[in-house]
Formats: sequence, structure tokens, C-alpha cells
Amino acid sequence: MQLIDYDICAIKPTANPKVFVFRCTDLFCYDRTFTRWPDFLRHYNGAHAAEKTLFWCPISCCDRSEGENNRPFPRKDRMMDHALKIHGIEGKLRPSM
Repeated sequence: MQLIDYDICAIKPTANPKVFVFRCTDLFCYDRTFTRWPDFLRHYNGAHAAEKTLFWCPISCCDRSEGENNRPFPRKDRMMDHALKIHGIEGKLRPSM
């Protein structure tokens, strides 16, 4: 279990003692909430993290592969969807950092 930084997230209990609501405390998120901690972390890492992980297409000739003026994917699941739909690649792919 990861430690929770209360500067980035407010935790609100619900009627169910096993369920919590995680609220982003960034002013520009307008109290965006998440019912799962991994969903909040994905939001925070994608929207607010100082250093973001970039995910590149593994096909070198693709305009989403690592290269000058190419666009990376902000999330691994989006890169995986692209690799499957555009290139027919399935399986585990490693991110480029």
C-alpha cells in the first residue's frame, strides 16, 4: 500500500466503511473525485506530476514512436491500445523513459 500525501488528496469516508472517495485538491481540478486509489494516482501522475512518464510506440516508423516532433502517449494503456489497433501488436511492451 502506498502512503497518501494529504497535500494532493482529501479522503472522504462513505456509508460503507470499506469504501472511500479520493478528492484531488488541486484548484484546477474542481474537486474531481475517484472511488479507487489507483485511479486517483493515474490522474495525479498524468495531470500534476513534475516528471511524467512518457510511453512511445515500439514501431520505429510510427509518428507516435520516440523521435523528433513525435507525440508520446501519456498513459501506458493508451499506447497499448494504439499498438494493438494500429499495428496489431499484443502483449507486454516496455515504456520508454
